[in-house]
Amino acid sequence: MAAGMLLRGATLLDGRRWEPQSDRDVVIEGGRITAVGKGCSAAQTVLDCRGLTVMPGLIDCHVHLSVTGGPDFLREARDPLAFVAWRAAKHARDTLQAGFTTVRSLGDRDYVTVHLREAVAEGLVEGPRIVTAGLPICMTGGHGWLFGSREADGADGVRQAVREQLKAGADVIKLIATGGVLTPGVQPGAPQLTRAELEAGVEEAHKAGRRAAAHAQGAEGIRNAVLAGIDSIEHGFYLEEDTASLMATRGTYLVPTFSALRNILAHGTSAGLAEYVVQKAATVSTAQVESFQRALAAGVRVALGTDAGTPFNYHGANAQELGHMVEAGLPVARALAAATSEAATLLGLDHEIGTIDVGKAADLIVVDGDPLADVRILADQARIVAVIARGRLLRCTHPARVTGLSGRSV
Repeated sequence: MAAGMLLRGATLLDGRRWEPQSDRDVVIEGGRITAVGKGCSAAQTVLDCRGLTVMPGLIDCHVHLSVTGGPDFLREARDPLAFVAWRAAKHARDTLQAGFTTVRSLGDRDYVTVHLREAVAEGLVEGPRIVTAGLPICMTGGHGWLFGSREADGADGVRQAVREQLKAGADVIKLIATGGVLTPGVQPGAPQLTRAELEAGVEEAHKAGRRAAAHAQGAEGIRNAVLAGIDSIEHGFYLEEDTASLMATRGTYLVPTFSALRNILAHGTSAGLAEYVVQKAATVSTAQVESFQRALAAGVRVALGTDAGTPFNYHGANAQELGHMVEAGLPVARALAAATSEAATLLGLDHEIGTIDVGKAADLIVVDGDPLADVRILADQARIVAVIARGRLLRCTHPARVTGLSGRSV
């Protein structure tokens, strides 16, 4: 068992300034960052980071760990629970190996990610830090009902459903404010849970010290959720200018999930997707980009989320979202912040993760190249030289750069 770890001579992107700092050392002890600077030394494991970039571990604020990213998602919804759990554990490992040290899983069957979160924390399963919503809450017959969501109607019904998620161990509450792409028979633009129902759900979450996220694609549903006090809008395909201004004023985050639509449209019906899914994705795709740009112009805060687990949107390919956001108009530095410091703030974990600061958890990645020059290198796993989660070196593609490693924990 090594006493600690020294990352030596790195180019540092600390998650706060997004200006490269050359020849920096980072010291890790007891799972935390204990020193950052030049000339640090101690009798410990050393990872030679000269010519490499060290930055905070990446954060995906919208995944579904229990589903595969295959085209037959309706069949997957009927799979045995034990199989779903094993699958989720594999997806957690794949995500961590890609450099994502924290995820927010916004809805999975039968509380499987509540239990997976505990298994990861206890070291039984290798995976990222998990923030989980338990079951999403939708109206009767609303978006997601086929995939194990908790159906609820009326303000009191929603309150009870939220309390059930809290009792089961949810870290965040997911409310379904509109229709969606994957559920047959509903339209993305249609409002679903009412403003009164959303207000009840948000109030219950906030009373318990939890945050609330809204699946919200249509304009009316987005506005209902923002007025209800939601903490983040997921997707936001038809975001109007006045609602974007309201989000900016209130500090409501947008999690755009470009990867979900892009992968559906890239594969289409020839890859086995239902025609209704492809048609709906095509209908909302242009509006999504326009809404995102409207949000940026209004000053809305953005956090990275992929909706990983939706068709052809694979766990471990999460970093593709960075390129999509930049292509849609987000500056590279803001995209990197959306995947680190901004994401940590949205999750309420900015005291723990998201930047490289003394005292914070040692969730870090070592990258071959400069993400500020080309953010897409983060989507190339061959460029992720090392992944360090909670102070443990869990991936290292250049073992010759490591000296003194007598155990995997540091």
